[in-house]
Amino acid sequence: MWIVNSLLLTRSILFSPIAAIAPNETDYLSPRAAQAISGIQGWITLNDTVLSHPYDPTNFTIDPLYHLTYGQGPAAFPPLRQALADFFNRQFHAQPPVFQYEIVVASGVTSLIDSRTWSTCSDNESLIIPRPLYNSFPTDMRLRSGGTLLPSSFMWNNQTSLEDVFNATMIRESPQRAWNALLEIARFCGDRNIHFISDEIDANSVFSPPQGSNAPNFTSLLFLDLQGVIGPSLVHVMYDMSKDFGASGLRLAGLHSGNRNLIRAATGINLFAWPSYLTQDIWARLLQDANQTQYFLNLNRDRLSQSYAIVTSWLDQHNI
Repeated sequence: MWIVNSLLLTRSILFSPIAAIAPNETDYLSPRAAQAISGIQGWITLNDTVLSHPYDPTNFTIDPLYHLTYGQGPAAFPPLRQALADFFNRQFHAQPPVFQYEIVVASGVTSLIDSRTWSTCSDNESLIIPRPLYNSFPTDMRLRSGGTLLPSSFMWNNQTSLEDVFNATMIRESPQRAWNALLEIARFCGDRNIHFISDEIDANSVFSPPQGSNAPNFTSLLFLDLQGVIGPSLVHVMYDMSKDFGASGLRLAGLHSGNRNLIRAATGINLFAWPSYLTQDIWARLLQDANQTQYFLNLNRDRLSQSYAIVTSWLDQHNI
């Protein structure tokens, strides 16, 4: 049941000037990122000074002040950003901890990929992407932002790897383990000041493999100790509702980055991908209930495992 609240609360908005922070050379952003940052100063001022209002935890309410206005601007609903930060810290054991001001929410990972391409690639730069690749990535990166893809094979036992793209030496250290492979990719990016963007939308859909399988468990980039490997301004993680929560129609995704100016640029571009506050509140309420969230994710993994067993059993029976 959806309950419309009367305006029983007051909100204090104090407008104070916040100077624009121009991207510096260590941010490694495109010139377009500066344009996006300069266009959102008013929203940054509002978002930094507005007082958030806690919701009734027992009922989902349509609050005209928060759901039916421009609210806190395109960066996202503060309770959702805080809920995502807590979720990342809890589920991925993030180190260092994730903070809400390092997160921006957009209408799906497609929007985030587009804005990341816009903010990190100049006209003569490309995105290295592993292959085989998801068939929507070329559209996500090329259609509006004009990104150029540079497909690379991560098959460690042949002559094609990330290093080959730059005619350098082959990766040597234990690539069999997922976290070692991630560390090597992070080191590769850090040595060359390349942005490392990790799409982790299936992170919590990794189920227990059947006996005899050597499928690796999922390791989030947020879990790894990257100090001395790559600067935090070059590490970005994307996550959304579409896979783990089975809710692609809600069009919600979160980006975490230690690059404050990239988050500001993403907020500016988010004027074109600003998700509804109603849907943001739905996700925030679920994530705020840690027990219910964990129950949902566990149930999702169990059903995926059952479905996998049914399909593979049928294939085995038919020698496929």
